[in-house]
Amino acid sequence: MSNAAIILAAGASRRMGSAKPLLDWGGEPLLIAEIRTLEAAGIESVIVVLGARAQLVRAQLGALTKRTVFNPQWPQGRSTSLVAGARALLERPERPDAIVIQNVDQPTRTEIVTRLLEERSRADADAVQPELDGHGGHPVVVAGTLLPELAAVEETTFGLRRVLEAHPPLRLAFDDPIVRIDLDTPEDLKRARAQLAIAD
Repeated sequence: MSNAAIILAAGASRRMGSAKPLLDWGGEPLLIAEIRTLEAAGIESVIVVLGARAQLVRAQLGALTKRTVFNPQWPQGRSTSLVAGARALLERPERPDAIVIQNVDQPTRTEIVTRLLEERSRADADAVQPELDGHGGHPVVVAGTLLPELAAVEETTFGLRRVLEAHPPLRLAFDDPIVRIDLDTPEDLKRARAQLAIAD
């Protein structure tokens, strides 16, 4: 069974004040840490969608640059990056069975990704999503059969949200706060590092 991941990392990071993909996360850039997390969960193909500061991010990725695609429409919203990532997967000769969709400012853990993938396969669900205290979290894992829908999302119709409305995800309860962490500001980053015992 094959799987893939799309990391959406094209935003301008205005509220953070510096490129989110390059934030220090335990001694390495956040984006590299996320790629390693996904690979440790058995993800065979990770696609990183870049936009703002793409050259700066690629300079830090080294050999991992081959995993990136550039989204020239990134200023038009996150949905355009999801489209770019989905289309890149559709160009592959074989469609993956499952796709992890992750925002670069929403880190996760290997064991969370592993459980989501296992439960999606076991239940043959169109989508699975973690939850904490009854609130939906991240990342979302969707079936490969939804790739054409992902490749056609639009910002005006709420992008991924519309796909998940059409295919309500199976919710899996976690007691790990990381499934709800969102790194929008320097204060969020500081709080997340402390909460998760990530060295800064």
